[in-house]
Amino acid sequence: MNRTYLQKFLIRLKGHSRIRNESKILSKCNFFIAGLLPCILICLSLTGCWDSVELNRRAIVSGVAIDRGPTEEEKYVLSFQVIVADEISGKNARGTSPVSVYKGSGRSMFEALANASRQTARFLSLGHIRVVIISEKFAQEGIKDIMDVLERESETRLTSLIFISKGQPASECMTTMTVFGRIPANDLVEKLQTTSKQFGYNYRMEVDDIIRGIQVPGGGPVINGVLVTGDLEQRESNDNLKKIRPEAIIKVTGLAAFKEDKLKGWLLGEEAIGTVLLKNKISQMPVLVSIGENDYISFNVYLSQVHIHADAKDIEHPVFTINVTQQAGLKESPNGLDLTDPTVLNDLSKLLEKNIQEQIRAAIATARSLKSDYLGFGEAVERANPRGWKQVKDHWDRIFETCQVNINTDAVIRHTDMRSDSFQSKNK
Repeated sequence: MNRTYLQKFLIRLKGHSRIRNESKILSKCNFFIAGLLPCILICLSLTGCWDSVELNRRAIVSGVAIDRGPTEEEKYVLSFQVIVADEISGKNARGTSPVSVYKGSGRSMFEALANASRQTARFLSLGHIRVVIISEKFAQEGIKDIMDVLERESETRLTSLIFISKGQPASECMTTMTVFGRIPANDLVEKLQTTSKQFGYNYRMEVDDIIRGIQVPGGGPVINGVLVTGDLEQRESNDNLKKIRPEAIIKVTGLAAFKEDKLKGWLLGEEAIGTVLLKNKISQMPVLVSIGENDYISFNVYLSQVHIHADAKDIEHPVFTINVTQQAGLKESPNGLDLTDPTVLNDLSKLLEKNIQEQIRAAIATARSLKSDYLGFGEAVERANPRGWKQVKDHWDRIFETCQVNINTDAVIRHTDMRSDSFQSKNK
């Protein structure tokens, strides 16, 4: 009996001790919450847009041109193309230009931006920049500092398109009125999109693409060129838009080839097309094949796939194999060829394949002459033999100049558009 009573007493004692422990824990939690609550309230009071700028206090920048100044004190000359919102909206339009350009200069890009703010009544907002144009002179000196700023600045976009102004100050491209777009920077973007789908060798090159290209050992980026043709004195006037034939036109031109961050030369024609082929950036492109003296056939290549394979077992003497597969449609045949004959189409395919090989060899020869592997052969070696690449990357220029390259092509003519047998063949 005493033993049972003792057991009950011990159980009650444990219950009281558990209650006391729970009360201690609860009191500690209350103390922690009481101390944390003021901190939370203080943090909430500090939140908010302390550095906010109202929309009506912002000047939206659509494009930036970067020129090399005459001295180190004015090394960076920046031209900001600012959208005039009243002219775009149409409600309070005054019939003036839809954009305005402000310039600033300085020893750095940030100083040039601050200098330009003296001329504007609003804060220059960089979050909507679609186009950045760098002058050819600056590109020859090197663009790595410019790209560092564009990557570092929190407001700018990595998707902004980069162009090189060929033979002209970059600011001239920012001050050219265009017919199809009220904002010149937007018009330039649309021209690039159009030509990439129709002409072939121009394609989107964004800030991030250029930065990655600069970091490729032995290589460099490839950047679109831009050029203003015609009467440059009339490019800024609204009268340029009122004529059937505009006095000045801004257009996308060839490709600027770089070694690291410095411009080495311009690519045009077959060497440019071959470069874009090797980079697998072809969307569509016209191809003209000669079948005799002053006799040509036109094709539209609408599918192109290129693979570069490197046999890098002997790392000092790698062998490259380029496999090209293309599909094309016959667009123009100003002669009496019987296009219903499979033999004729097969012969035309062989001529198309020969033309592709010539374009690729022209691109390789130009890259070797510029001593820059912007085509990506070194990257293929690194994929095939990473350890060996570490041994040759410092003198890859010498290997790239003499390495063996084999090209395999397979071109198929899928259709002849709306007609097969031409009426010209019936007249013969």
